[in-house]
Amino acid sequence: MKTVILLHNPGAGDKNHLQMDLVRTIEDEGYNGIYFSVKKGDNWKEQLDQTDFVAVAGGDGTVRKVMKELLQRSLLEKKLPLAILPMGTANNLAKTLGIDPQLSHEHHIKNWKNSKRQRFDLGVIKSLHHTNFFLESMGFGVFARLIWHMDNRDTSSLTSADEELQFALRALRKLTLSADTTPYRIQADNQIFEGRCILLEVMNIRSVGPNLVLAADAKTDDGVFDIVVVGDDQRDEFADYISRLAAGKEASFTWHRFQAKNLLIDCPSAYTHVDDELILPLQAPVSVESREDIVDFLVSDTSA
Repeated sequence: MKTVILLHNPGAGDKNHLQMDLVRTIEDEGYNGIYFSVKKGDNWKEQLDQTDFVAVAGGDGTVRKVMKELLQRSLLEKKLPLAILPMGTANNLAKTLGIDPQLSHEHHIKNWKNSKRQRFDLGVIKSLHHTNFFLESMGFGVFARLIWHMDNRDTSSLTSADEELQFALRALRKLTLSADTTPYRIQADNQIFEGRCILLEVMNIRSVGPNLVLAADAKTDDGVFDIVVVGDDQRDEFADYISRLAAGKEASFTWHRFQAKNLLIDCPSAYTHVDDELILPLQAPVSVESREDIVDFLVSDTSA
């Protein structure tokens, strides 16, 4: 019998019955399930040698929190795959991996038996006195400013994930129209890119924030980033694109985009983020590199 450690981020609306339902479903599928709340410490780390894989029930931020702990494990310890039970607002990681948040957790748990390991690269950021990693993206400009904006707004009246996403898209449109332009210079492998931008994102997956798809064909295991730049000359077009998304309409936008494995970035923006966290501006130049095959996620095996 395989053992699964279930790491759950109980939201404000969650009741004890969800915890019990998750564990019951896992055990009904023939696993030995061990439950931990990620809001109650990290005692789960002591159980990792006894488990076959880790299941994360939560959103993108919860997956990052768990990953931060797993990355501290010794190279001599076994590499544990992660299964995602998407219960967040945006679920960008799950969507990139083909894990549909609209399907029930029962469906996902039943599907574990027909899953395969999907390799996943990590982004590593280095600047003077600072090292960090990202699963989704890191960047400068208006999207980082959106994170600051959302962190400082009362969203308690929003009652669903769809309402939160729509609220964020409308806020992003307003911020886009007023965003300052920032000079940037990027050494990408053996090429140089420079100019002025309102958004610069180094993408490791398809989408960021309110399901804003910036790199539709991004792969999790190709060893390169998709770098997306929106210049000041695209400001109005980008704002119109966001408006159409917020209205639920068909929309398209032509990004300035290229791929690279290693980057040196100089972009003195006042707003910088790593995944969904706003951080202090990094001292330039910032080194960003793709580290291949760091973690495995369990995803549906369509050939099964």
